[in-house]
Amino acid sequence: MRLPLLAFLAILLGVIGLGALGYFVATQPTTLSIAVGPVSNENVRIISAAVQTLQRERENFRLRLILTEGSQQSAAALDAGKADLTVVRTDIAYPRNGATVAIMHMDHAALVAPGGNGIATMADLKGKSVVLARDNQPNARLLRLLAAQAGLGENDITIETIRFQDIRAALEQGRIQAVFSVGTTTGRLLYDVVNLVTEAGKGRITFVPFPETAAIEQRNPLIEADTLVRGLFGGQTPRPDNDIATVAVSHQLMASKSLSDAIVSDFTRVMLNAKAQMAAEAPLASRMEAPDQERTSPIPIHPGTITYLDGQTTTFLERYGDWFYIAIMGLGLGGSAIAAYFSFAAARTRDSVLHLLTELESLIAAIPGLADEKAMLEVEAKIDTIFSRILQAAMANDVDSAAMTAFTMAFAKARDTIRDRKQVIAGLN
Repeated sequence: MRLPLLAFLAILLGVIGLGALGYFVATQPTTLSIAVGPVSNENVRIISAAVQTLQRERENFRLRLILTEGSQQSAAALDAGKADLTVVRTDIAYPRNGATVAIMHMDHAALVAPGGNGIATMADLKGKSVVLARDNQPNARLLRLLAAQAGLGENDITIETIRFQDIRAALEQGRIQAVFSVGTTTGRLLYDVVNLVTEAGKGRITFVPFPETAAIEQRNPLIEADTLVRGLFGGQTPRPDNDIATVAVSHQLMASKSLSDAIVSDFTRVMLNAKAQMAAEAPLASRMEAPDQERTSPIPIHPGTITYLDGQTTTFLERYGDWFYIAIMGLGLGGSAIAAYFSFAAARTRDSVLHLLTELESLIAAIPGLADEKAMLEVEAKIDTIFSRILQAAMANDVDSAAMTAFTMAFAKARDTIRDRKQVIAGLN
């Protein structure tokens, strides 16, 4: 019986060990790779803050940065399976295999001119020059799109690119008439542009509104109609002095559609809850928000994020409870099977022991009829064999105390009977 008991204990310890290993693996931090860039971009600072925050707060996620040259390369990295997550400005590029997890922040467009230079509407820019505060093709395309809405053709305005520190002089000399910039309303770029143009205009600045921004949004869902509110940029005279119609573009945190809903749901929760801590290192992180499920967009929201936003996030026990139940049931069934085996083995052992006792009694009963020394030796050999087998069974704890007592008495009787019969045979000879 000792070997089956050891087998049962080994199986039990194995099941417990596997369960502990499964729990350990399931509760280890999940490492996700995230593509973002370029290095100077504010998004890199936000994600770097997220890396530090998640590690410091001992959250169940770790982020591995993949630095890229920009949104196009970041989107391509996710589509190629090189990254689990990415951050992109969606009007530039977004991964076809990605879905939205969070809106990192919005960039607003601002078109400003020195006050009194004759520029008050987009139509006034015909035949004029506009400089990009930050030289990049996406901003140039956005300006062309806004100009087209105002009825200006490709050649009606000239888009210039000069060093930022030379913009004020170019405005004062009349080489350019307006400045176009795209940035966050809490960031330095828009404030620096407004201050620079105000100085060039001797304290006066004109904010040029974009016409029909709602129509632009309807035709281009990745561009949103918005407003630069009165006094947004401060000043003794509010800048702007009234609400100005503008457009905004979003920077989005996106996850691969192949990433499990459970992981994305939990990651969404962690990121949105950690934005206050992240903002201590990257203030723009405070602008991160959940995607709007009511807004029509060509970019889907990740099902995992929707699960979190709808309050349907599952706990660890809810997620893996069925497996624990199956494991417990399996352990119970395995225990029952082992118990049945023990019972069967014990019954066979008892039968075997009783058979030996019956065989011993038969040999004892046959001793008085033995007629010669040879027959006596054969019986003694059989009794010795039974003794050896009983001794082995006793060492394995397979013989209970009652059976052992019966065998002790039977062996004593066999010894006495053999001695008596040997004396009778010796007298006959």
